[in-house]
This record gives sequence, C-alpha cells and structure tokens, in this order.
Amino acid sequence: MVSRIGTGILSVLAGLLAGATGAPQSGKPQETDEAKERARFVGVWKGFTVEGRGENPDRGPVKLELTITEKTMRGIEIKGETRIDHGTGEFTLDLKASPRRLDAAKTNERGRKQAYVGIYTLEGDTLRWCVSPQKERPETFETRKGQFLVILKKDRKADPGPR
Repeated sequence: MVSRIGTGILSVLAGLLAGATGAPQSGKPQETDEAKERARFVGVWKGFTVEGRGENPDRGPVKLELTITEKTMRGIEIKGETRIDHGTGEFTLDLKASPRRLDAAKTNERGRKQAYVGIYTLEGDTLRWCVSPQKERPETFETRKGQFLVILKKDRKADPGPR
C-alpha cells in the first residue's frame, strides 16, 4: 500500500496541469475571493501522506514538499537525502463546494492526462488535502482505498512570498 500511496499522491502533487472547475458565475466578487484564497496557498509546504484520518500528521509513508504559487504547484518527494522532482503544473479551486475542492490533472512525459479530484481545508499554516486519482471525489478526510490524505505545514522560513 505504501508504494501505491506514494505513486498515487505524488502523481497528484507532481506535474499538475489545469483541472477544470469552470468560470466564476457570480462575477468579480468570486474572483476576488478566489484570488485571496490562492494567495493563502503561496509558499513552501512540507509534510506527509498520512494513514487513516491523520491522527499522526508528522509522519507517514511518503514525505513531501510542495512549492505553491498563486497558479502552480511543484511537487518534490523526499527519500532520505534524495529529492525526486515530480514536476510543476496548475491547480483549480472551487470555493462554493463544502468542503472546498482542490482539483488538478497531471500530464506525463508521454502526454497522457490523468485527472485528480480532491477536497481540502486550509487552516492557518496547515493544509489538509484528500485527493483521488479516481473519478469519484473523496467525501471524508482519510486515507483509504482510492484516496490519499496529505497533511502539510507551511514552512515560513522557506516561504517564497506572493508572486
């Protein structure tokens, strides 16, 4: 299960390209809300895919680092002293949904696109993202068959600031 978690979640976090959520329907206020939410994501985030509901958020089968700008994510897997770059791409948010949605799609080196659907909470310096490479969106924040819970903490020392 660990290698499947690692492969699945890193694909999600890695070379992300746009996952469609559509254009804002209520005009400029929603764009402003989304811009504010995207600004909260900006920075370097470090953490793990965790087991269960994240009872032990400071450890897990896969150690990760995400560098997030207002439009893109870059995923790095950390294995001891080795850093594996899994690429950069775009992400989308849906602030109207409850829980809020964070979706992405990865395009591999052969051009094959894989969509990922997820839910998230962003409270202070903690990002909880439960994501699935399946077509069915997670409904709960837990690692189980077909979905992975990632818990990341913002690294204020490494924060690149707004872009």
